[in-house]
This record gives sequence, C-alpha cells and structure tokens, in this order.
Amino acid sequence: MPTRRQIREAAVQLFYARASSQTVDSDDELWELINDRPALAFDRSRVKVLGHWMGGRSAVAAKLPNALSQCIASITVADSTGKAGRDFNALATGESDLAEKLENLVILTKNDTGAWRRSLHECFELSRKMQNLRLELTAIVATFPPLQAEAIDQLFKKLDLYDERLEKVRSPERHADQRELSHLNKTLTEMRALRDEALHIIESVGKNLKPLNETIEAAAENYDLSRLSRVDLSILRLATWEILFAEDIPTKVSINEAVELARSFSGEDSAAFVNGLLDKISRDRKASS
Repeated sequence: MPTRRQIREAAVQLFYARASSQTVDSDDELWELINDRPALAFDRSRVKVLGHWMGGRSAVAAKLPNALSQCIASITVADSTGKAGRDFNALATGESDLAEKLENLVILTKNDTGAWRRSLHECFELSRKMQNLRLELTAIVATFPPLQAEAIDQLFKKLDLYDERLEKVRSPERHADQRELSHLNKTLTEMRALRDEALHIIESVGKNLKPLNETIEAAAENYDLSRLSRVDLSILRLATWEILFAEDIPTKVSINEAVELARSFSGEDSAAFVNGLLDKISRDRKASS
C-alpha cells in the first residue's frame, strides 16, 4: 500500500496541477500525469505478460493468407459485391500487423524506446478490431465447403484465444482469479489506493481552505504569499491542515515531511522557508491552546 510520503507527494502534485492547468478538464487527466511512474511500471509488467502469452501468434497469423487463398471462389459465391473479399483481405493484413506489433513491442520495451507505451495501446485497439472483424466474417465462413470452413474456423479459434489473453492483460481487474495477472492487480490496487488517499486529503484541505490561508498569512506576517510558488503554497496548506486538523499525525512529522517535499520540489531555500513558517504555526497553535 502507498506510504504517507507517497500520498503527500501525490496530493501536492494534484493541488499544483489543478491550480496550474489551463487545458486539462478533469482529475482523471491530471492523475494520468501524476501517476505516470507507477503506470509506467504497470505497462512494463503488461508487456512482460504478453511476451509469454503471445508466443506463436505470428505463426498462426502467417497461415491465414494461405488458407484464405484456398477459399477465393467460396468467398465470391457468398458475396458477389466484393465486400467479403475486402474484409478477408483486411483481416489477413490486420492479423499480420498485430502479430508483428506484438513481437516488436517486447523489443521496444527492452530497449526503452519511448513509443512502446503507445504501441501497447495500439495493440489493444487492433486486437478488438480483429476480434470484431472475425466475428462478422464467421457467417460467411459457415457457407464454405466443410473442409475450407473447418480450416478457417480452426485459425479463428486460435486467434480468438490470443485476443482473449490480450483482453485480460488490458483489463486485469476483470480477471482477478487469473494467477498470472496477480502482480498486475496488486499494482492497480496500490495505484487506486494512492489516488483515493490523495483525493481524500485534497477534499479535506479544500473544505478548510479559508482558515488554512488565514493561519498561513498570520504566521507569515508581512511576507507577501503571492510571491510563493503554487507548489510551495500547496505544501504549506497540506502541512497546516495536518497541524490543525489531523490529530493522528505528530506535528513534528508534518513539519519534517513538508520540509522534505519543499526540498524535493523547490530546493533548499523553499525548504528553509517552509520549515520556519510551519514552526511558527506550530508554536502559535500551542500558545493559543
């Protein structure tokens, strides 16, 4: 499960992203940016599973054009408009492209070529397209002579099995009983827990924004908070909320964590400023209680 540090970092990043983004419309889009590191590891794991599960697909795809070439007359009889023929050609080409993409995907990921994640999602989309196309063509195949129909059906069934596996890797949460996907589901669970915890903190801070700002401004005295970066102000609001409202978190821990976040995001000067301001907020709170 995510650590308190990870949750704080995610909350600060989302605070900052919400305040800074002019083009992103939803937290879902912002979260894709914030959660990119674990999502990257998740996608790497998906490719690794596919590397095992897609073995032999290229050989099956390579048999399809030859098998279809034996059925040209049957295809013409079944559909004299030529659409079925074009669809079968599109299927043979698409299956070959998908098999090649899947083989290259493993290589691209090992070499850490930047386009591999886009290629992964292209494979998912092409897989669904091929599934739907095979399903549409099944009725045409049923009109073929028995031996021809059986040969195509066997290839379709093998390709269906590969695409079922692709779909499981695409949405592992729908197949929680699949042992080979357990590590993917564990990563998904951790990613969702991190988001839920970060959003809970953000909502709590948002509900108390007025007293938090007033407390920070009072401690800053004559300092103009508009000069602060958005990320430093987000860190201060989060830590001040913990000091004032999160009784289960020791004040010292809140201050230390805020200082480390400021150091990580902004540098030593910000860390020193955050440390001094939060220390004053803590002392003022003790004096008033």
